[in-house]
Formats: sequence, structure tokens, C-alpha cells
Amino acid sequence: MTAMKTLEIDVTGAFCMTTMTEANIRLGAILAEAENQQSSLSAAKLESNGLVPDTVETGMAAQAIAAAAIGKEIGGWKVAMNGVRAVAAPLLDVFDTITDTAFDVPKPGAVGIEIEICFVLAEDIPPPANNKEYSREEILAHVASVHLGAELVSYRMIEENKAPFALHLADRLGNHSFVLGPEIDRSIIDRLTNQDATLPALVLESGEDVLFAAVPKHPQTDPLTPLLAYANAPLDHLGGFKRGHVVTTGSLCGLVRLSGQTLLQAYWGDIAKLTVTLPAS
Repeated sequence: MTAMKTLEIDVTGAFCMTTMTEANIRLGAILAEAENQQSSLSAAKLESNGLVPDTVETGMAAQAIAAAAIGKEIGGWKVAMNGVRAVAAPLLDVFDTITDTAFDVPKPGAVGIEIEICFVLAEDIPPPANNKEYSREEILAHVASVHLGAELVSYRMIEENKAPFALHLADRLGNHSFVLGPEIDRSIIDRLTNQDATLPALVLESGEDVLFAAVPKHPQTDPLTPLLAYANAPLDHLGGFKRGHVVTTGSLCGLVRLSGQTLLQAYWGDIAKLTVTLPAS
């Protein structure tokens, strides 16, 4: 079993015996080992051993145990909507392109890419106090900068994102790593939210191959919606949103599967350009 290190798991309050179970501890250790060995697991086999979480809460608990066992610092969060409820997964490998426009990702194993808008936090966002929810304006005030980014996707599950949702959540929602790209103007948030017809097309290329080309849309229309929803109802046990964290909330191009490409270039008109180089498989 992989030893837990670096991160501290919050075992108070909501992280009670209903989520801190022997099954979740075992699942977290198994997921951590799969991450470290870059191996794949079978949902059916995990289920036969009683290790598949059956609720969002137990999935989040197993996720926290796995993250602690992997032993990397949290660089940010991938936040998504599961129906009307927001869920999150820690980003354990965040690469910053600020020092180099064309960025080499050192970690192998990515099977897909999503071009996204993301936020760098200016300060911690603690759980709301006195049952008073954050407003959109209050959350935006916690944002230091807005960026174009690239989420790289990989799965520890053979079934990938077709695994039971709580298990997919425990698997960090399929996150491989995240590349923080150039800063963009905050007005882009409102232009996306209002579905501004003048927004340029987003183009993702690899060499002469065009992998995606269309005017981008966010899954929730407003890129701040998942961040706001999760800030108002956090479920993680890893400390939540902290100053300097990158928070990404959804793909502008959907999941683009990779098949051996190593050089990827994203162009969004005159808004931003992002180049990412992946290790050869």
C-alpha cells in the first residue's frame, strides 16, 4: 500500500465514518498506485471486491485518500457540475507556461486534451459563513487573473469516464495534468456568458491536422457557474480553494482524443495562443 504523505486529510466535520471507511482507504491506495505505475483498473473487479463508492460523498473521500497517497501538492481544482450539484477534483500536476510560450509537458500518458478557461485565485475561498452564500461578484473578486489553459486527460479506469460516476470522481474526474496558459482579458468571461457572436473561433491543431475548429461555448454558458456553486457547497477533504490555486471549470471544445500527437497548438483569434508539447509515447 502506498504511504500517505505531504497532504493532510481533514477528518473533522463532514469527513465522518460514513465516508472514511475501510473500502475508501483501500480504493484510495489502489488509485494512487495506479497513478504512480500508470496502470489501469477494472471497475467490475473493484465492484466485485466491494470497493466502488456509491455516493458523491464517498467518491470524494476516496479521491482525497488517493491524492494524499500520491503525495503531490495540490495546484488547483477541476470543478464540474453533476446535475445541479458541483463536484471537484484536485489538480496534482499543474504546469505554468509563463516562462516559455511553447511548453513541454514532462508527464507521459495523456489520452485527450480540453482547451479551457481557468482562474488563478488571489486569496483563499473558505466555506461560506453563517449560511450566507457567495455571490458571483464576490467570487470574481477572489480571482487574480483569467487564463486560457489546457487540461490533459487520462484515466486510471479501463472504463474511463463510463465508470460509475462516484468512481470516476474518485479517479479525479480523469485529470492527467493541467497547463496554465496565457492570461486573457476578464471581459471574455462575459462574452462567453452572453454568447457574443463576435467571439472568434477556437482552433486546435497538431501539425497539418485540425482537431477542433468552432466558436467555443462553455458547458454551463457562464464559466464562473461551477466555481460559484462549489465555493458555496464544498465537498472535498483536502483544504478547498487556496490562494494561487488554478481553478478550471469546463472545456471550450469538449474532449479531443489524442492518437500519438506530440505538438498541439490552440489559437483563439487575437485572444490567446497556447502551444503544448507532449512526450512521445
